Amino acid sequence: MNLAEQILSDLVVALKDLYPNIEVENTKNKLSTVLSEYYIQRVGLGEVHPDLEDKIQLFISAKRLEGLSSITLDNYLLELSMFADIVKKKAEDIAIADIRMYLSKEGTLKMSTIRKKLSILKSFFSWLVSEEYIKHDPTTKLKAPKDEYRLPKSLSIEELEMLREACETDRQRAFLEVCNWLSFI
Repeated sequence: MNLAEQILSDLVVALKDLYPNIEVENTKNKLSTVLSEYYIQRVGLGEVHPDLEDKIQLFISAKRLEGLSSITLDNYLLELSMFADIVKKKAEDIAIADIRMYLSKEGTLKMSTIRKKLSILKSFFSWLVSEEYIKHDPTTKLKAPKDEYRLPKSLSIEELEMLREACETDRQRAFLEVCNWLSFI
């Protein structure tokens, strides 16, 4: 049985479940006529959905026309391709949970990396909505992660002494002492 016959059979079975009194042969003939005008390809298990791949290419083309640099476009394409490899759904079927799962999949990423990934996804889905490819943006409720707070590195005693010796004026030395004092507050 080829793919078209398989689709036709699956559709007739689904319709028969919904409408038990349906005329199977008549319905099959009508569906066969309609489906004959389309090229249909089955998405294999574990494959990226062609719809998502097409939308990514359209997005990259649109951004190229907007004048984004080739490095930015390469980064967008790489990130969106990695996303598509994980999610494997049509663009309109992607939900906020899929995006959260993707962003949290790699547990060792820095917040700045997650923020960059989310920024690219927000740009992509916002563009899809604005171009009316999808109805709602699954990234609207997602907030960028907060910056990691890092304590400033203080100078060692030896480094501080070297700076004190390098001061040429009293003003420079006073500035250094005030800055050093403020670093302890």
